[in-house]
Formats: sequence, structure tokens, C-alpha cells
Amino acid sequence: MGGLLSSLNTPYTGLTGHQVMVDVTGNNIANANNAFYSRQVVRSAAETPLWKQNYALGQGLDIMTVERIHDEYSFMRYKKATSEKTFYDTSFTALKEASSYYPEIDGVGIYNDLQNYFDAWKDISTKAGDPAQKIALAEQAGTLATNIRETRKSLEYLQQRLNDEVAVAVNEVNRLGEQIAILNKQIVEYESKELNKKANDLRDLRDQYEFEINNLIGCNVFKEGLQGSACVDKNIADFEESYTLTIGGKSIVDGESFHPLTLDNSQNPSGIYTIKYVRSDHKEYNLTNNLVEGKVGALLDLIRTEEVLNCNGTLGKLQIYINDLDTFANGIIESTNNIYAESSQLSARSDVLKINTQDALTTSGYNIRQGSFKVVMYDKDGNELGAREVKIDNLTNMQSVIDQLNANLDDNGDSNALNDFDDRFQAVYNNDTKTFAITTKNPSEEVYISIQDNGTNFAGAFGINRFFDGNDARDMYLAQRYREDPTLIHAFREAVDGNFVVANKMQQLQFDKVTFTNYKGEEHYETISGYFRYIAGKVASDTQATQTTQMTKEAVYSVAKQEYKAISEVSVDDELVNLIKFQSGYSANAKMITTIDEMITTLLGIKQ
Repeated sequence: MGGLLSSLNTPYTGLTGHQVMVDVTGNNIANANNAFYSRQVVRSAAETPLWKQNYALGQGLDIMTVERIHDEYSFMRYKKATSEKTFYDTSFTALKEASSYYPEIDGVGIYNDLQNYFDAWKDISTKAGDPAQKIALAEQAGTLATNIRETRKSLEYLQQRLNDEVAVAVNEVNRLGEQIAILNKQIVEYESKELNKKANDLRDLRDQYEFEINNLIGCNVFKEGLQGSACVDKNIADFEESYTLTIGGKSIVDGESFHPLTLDNSQNPSGIYTIKYVRSDHKEYNLTNNLVEGKVGALLDLIRTEEVLNCNGTLGKLQIYINDLDTFANGIIESTNNIYAESSQLSARSDVLKINTQDALTTSGYNIRQGSFKVVMYDKDGNELGAREVKIDNLTNMQSVIDQLNANLDDNGDSNALNDFDDRFQAVYNNDTKTFAITTKNPSEEVYISIQDNGTNFAGAFGINRFFDGNDARDMYLAQRYREDPTLIHAFREAVDGNFVVANKMQQLQFDKVTFTNYKGEEHYETISGYFRYIAGKVASDTQATQTTQMTKEAVYSVAKQEYKAISEVSVDDELVNLIKFQSGYSANAKMITTIDEMITTLLGIKQ
């Protein structure tokens, strides 16, 4: 009788085991649309048999554990592919917007404004006495300057919006990192290797957070003692003893400990963030240039400025475009002003400069080059009265220029010591006000001066008698006096009717090559329109190259995702087949119990 009762254990274990299988299958079906749910399977084996004298009697079914199907290698490939896709998606979206600021289609864009501006100089060269032509020139010059400024503002605004996205992304990374540290603690508390207890759902949630961090900023995860128990592939599982998540080479999550990233833009005038990590010695480490993956990596690759660079950093693409636009505007401003300084005036005055009298001009930070320039004197009838030549080499400083201008020389070769340049004008440089000036000694004598350059860019670099105000795309304007009264614009060199030398040179400027000095100090010798095509083409080229790479990364992402999903994703069809199979097993074991129950009832009846 005892043997018959003990035989109930076999179907009972089968009944309870198949109930677990049905429950796990139902859980899989319920989570079929959960992107980060890993399919779970019941790992089972035969119970330890009962050893008789000459045979082993089976004791039923043993449920060892419920295990999730997770391949760490395919998951890592999926994370990396997603991070790379996000990087290029983010880059392309921003570059596509940046390229829209350079439309350059018929009738629209800076290139068209350049043509209209030079055409206005052409018109004024034939009708210099017509105030309407001067007003039209002022309007075209103002339109050109405005569109250059607005393009720069658009790039800056895009840069700032992306900078705000960096802050949002880093804050999200910190939130997720803190959650992972909490999950690590819960996993340790729940799991037991001895009992084969596995925190499958907690691990799925941790994988999701890990995936999102990697997508946002890129990360590496190290799991020591990784083990698996799957009968098909022992690598499909992740019982590990320790967990470390690093960003930019620094440990952000170490087991149950979390070390947040910090944002700082206090030292950057443009407000661009640097991303820092507080080391164990409480010192901050700048991670900005180490972050080259995910959304944050793409954003930094776009917006990084000079202030946030480390020794191994590269300037952001948008900042390069802004710098290129500044170089372009500076080239227009200085080349235009250098020519306009030939228009004779009663005096000459520079901007407020940042040099002292003893600073060498060619290395002063201004675009001064070796060569010479002449200051030519004219009377009110346009007759030349003499000229003073100034030579500039690598050793020339402002004091040398002053000395050359004020030297006692016979400029006009008439042996008259009272009518030369130094007799009529005085050159000064005030170290306090930082201003260079040429002023008349005899205000009642109506003598005009024209600064005619031969390669030095002296007048253009120092902003002497400007046509354009400003130094770059940020502050480029038509000079204030001409905005207020365009009729004051000069088309002449000598102030007489019929002289259009300045207007003709301005018109010719569109065909001449000028020197553009970029933010690195590199010089480009190109026409104004040619240099603009160069910087606009750089934006278009970067956008196209990024789009091409984006398409490639999209294809890699699709393959990696499919590989990962093939291993871990729930197939509803397969689970329904399993459900039928497990239900059949459950029913069969139930029938066994019913049969044994009937046998016991029969035996009891016989005894009675």
C-alpha cells in the first residue's frame, strides 16, 4: 500500500512542473511586445531516482530554474550598432539644418547678395554724382552684412539648442546610472547560485537602462565571472559576480555605487558645456573630449568650442562653420576697407587696437603682412602734393611706422623743407587709447590724404576710415556714418568730379584674389565669391558624407538587431505551440493521478 501511495509523487511533480511551464509560457506571451523582455525557458531534469536492489526507479520531474535567453555578445553588438546609428542620425539632422542656412539658389543667399553688392559699386562708378545710386549701394551693403550676421546667428542658435540637448542627455544618463546601481543591489539580494535563483526581470530592466545609456553617451560594461547554464549554449546567460559600467574610461556604476557626471559652462563665454567626472580623490576630470559615441558624442562633435578643448580635442563642426563665416566676413571687411582708405580724407584714424608701440605688426594678431603703403597728399583740386612711403617687414612695429611717417624728408623733391608730409601732417599712436591717427598740423589748409596699399593690409587690418564696421560675421555692418547718410559714400580717390578710382577698384575686387586668414592662422588666397563657395561647399560636403555613413550604419543596425531579436525575442507562434504541448503534459499527469486514485479506491473496496 505504501508503494502505491508513493507513486503519486511522480505525476504530482509532473503536474506541478508543467504548471510552471504553462505559467512561464503565458508570461512570455504577455510580454511579447516588450522590447527588452528576454524570452524565458524552464530548465528541467529528472528527479534523482530511487535506487532499488537491481534497478533505479524514476521519481518524476525536477524544475531546476527559470532562465532568460540572453546572449551577451549579440547584445553588445546590438548596443554598439544602435549607438553608432544614433550618432550619425543626430549629426545628419543637425548638419542638414546647418546646410539650409546656405541656400544659394537663384535670388537667395549670401552669394547672390555679393553679386548685388558688387553690381551696386559698378552702377556708382558710372553715376557717382547720383544720390540714388549711393542709397542703393548702402542698401545692398547693408543687406549683405545683415545676411552674413543672420547666418552666423542661426548657426549659433543651432549650436545652443544642441548644447541644451547635451544637458538633457547627461541628466538622463545620471538618472539611468543611479537606477542601475539600485538594480544591482536588488539583483544581489535576490539571486542565489546555490538555489539557481535568477532575477530575470531585474536583469532585463538593467539591460534596458544600459542600452539607453549606451545610446545616449556610449558606455562599456564589464561583468566578471559571467556564467551560463543553458543546455544549448553555455554563454547564453549572465550569472555574474560583479558589474562595472564606464563612460569615457571612468567608472560611473561600480556594483551598487554610482558616480554622477557633472555639467559646467561657467568658464565658457558661449555657454557650451564641459562634461566632468569627480574622481575618487574628489578632483574633477574633464571627460568632454573622451565622449565620442552615441547622441552626446555626436552633439559634442558638432558644438565643441575652443574653450572646452583639451590638448587632444577637435573643434566642433558648427564652430568650424562659424569660424569660417567669421574668416569670410573679415576678408570682405578688411579688403574693402583697405581699398576704401584710398578715398582721400582730411585725416585718418584707426580702431581701438590691442597692441603697444613696440609690438611687431606682422605677429600682432592682426592681418598685417610685409610690403609697403603710401600716404599720398592731394589739394582740393585733386593735385598730388607729395607722398610718404612706409615699409613693413617682420621687425616693424607701430613706433617704426610713426617714425617713418614723421621723418623729415623731401617727399616731393622740390628741396622745400616746409611743404612735405611731415610739415603738413603728424602721425601718432596713443598707448593709452590704443589708437593710431594721422592728423593735420594746419587745419585751415585743405589738404587730403589717401592711404594706398602695396600688400601690407595696414588700413584694412587696423580699420582706418572704414566702409564696413566690425571685424567678423558677428558685428559686420555698413559704417554708421553711411547708414545715417549714404550720400557721404566716396567713389573717388582724389576728391574731384569724374574720379571713380575707388568705385572701380571695389568693382574689380570681386575678381581679385584676397587673403583670408582662418582661426588657425592658415591663409587662403582666393576670390571673395570663391572663398564663400569653399565654406558653403564644406557644409554641403559634410552633410552628404554624414548621410552616406548614416545609411551604412542603418544597415549594420538592422542586421545586429535582427541577430539579437532572433535569440531573445518572444515568438508568439512558438509559444502557442509550447502552450499546447505543456497543456498536454499537464493533462497526462492529471490522468495518472486519477488512475492511481481509482486503484486506491478499488483496493479499499476489496479490503472492505
